[in-house]
Amino acid sequence: MSNRIQNFLKNLSIEELREVQAQAGNLIYAYKDGFAYECRVRSYGRNWTEHHSNPYTVQELLNHYGGDDGIVDIYTNNPDLQVDNYGDTFYFPNMEDAEVWRKHRYLTNAIPDWKAEIVAWENRDSVPFNQRPLFSPYMTAELIAEREAELETLTQKLVQPVYLGYCHEEDTNSNI
Repeated sequence: MSNRIQNFLKNLSIEELREVQAQAGNLIYAYKDGFAYECRVRSYGRNWTEHHSNPYTVQELLNHYGGDDGIVDIYTNNPDLQVDNYGDTFYFPNMEDAEVWRKHRYLTNAIPDWKAEIVAWENRDSVPFNQRPLFSPYMTAELIAEREAELETLTQKLVQPVYLGYCHEEDTNSNI
């Protein structure tokens, strides 16, 4: 910070400093660098998504959810994003590609589980009573077939992300 600004701030009362702080914070949150930052937060069993317009507000979020209180995964179209993130950071050419990739991953992981639930339900009479499923499967074979067709369509549009990784200050400063 320049000496001129620092001298100006020293002459302000605490109330005026708080007002300057609030106005500066508003300007930082309103700043748009032209890239999109979709932050998926996982904290104590809760999940939510935040959309940011610059890496400064993203880093502020990451400072709060740095592993102890939660984890943030970032999906961005900024290929040069450098943040200190405990979670994963992925680059996509556009944010629509990120949505396709996430849906593809979900279906790839969920379809085998849905099929296993149907098999367990159909074979429930051949296992001991205490090992039988209590409820019929949520997904029917027809719905699974629709999801498999959707997965095939997504596979054709799939763009793999560039993993921008994570950067822990402890890791980058260690001499191990």
